[in-house]
Amino acid sequence: MVRIIGKVGMFIVMGIGLAWAVLFAGYYINVELNKHKAEREIRHYLQAVQQQDYNKAVRLFGEPLDGDRLQQLQPFRLVKYSQVKADFDDGCVCSGRAKLTFQTDGLPVTVDAVIALRAEYKPGQICAGATKAQHSALPALAEWNKVNCGSSFL
Repeated sequence: MVRIIGKVGMFIVMGIGLAWAVLFAGYYINVELNKHKAEREIRHYLQAVQQQDYNKAVRLFGEPLDGDRLQQLQPFRLVKYSQVKADFDDGCVCSGRAKLTFQTDGLPVTVDAVIALRAEYKPGQICAGATKAQHSALPALAEWNKVNCGSSFL
């Protein structure tokens, strides 16, 4: 009788452990899929801006983006983006980061950007940070932040 209870107990403990492992794996897979979706949405938006397709950019970004103001930034433009990453934090994939390379007339300048995500992992804000030297090389970066970030903190 004791042996039977011991075996039943062992199967219960193993079942609970297996259930936890399956739940953890499912949660991890879901997080990774959501990060992938977010990174894809960010890349699509940045690609539209890089290609100067402002109607598509507005459609991908959503309501707060003013396509006319984005277009008025010319000749300041996004020439390259890289290292697009979505971050899992506080129980959601709601932020990210990337490296953005801008150019006006002079040499291109690469800055780090912080990205806040909205519903469906669409970019809600893309805030480009810059050092004082980068800001002096690209004064239009403040306007980029007003359009894409909501304000300029430079």
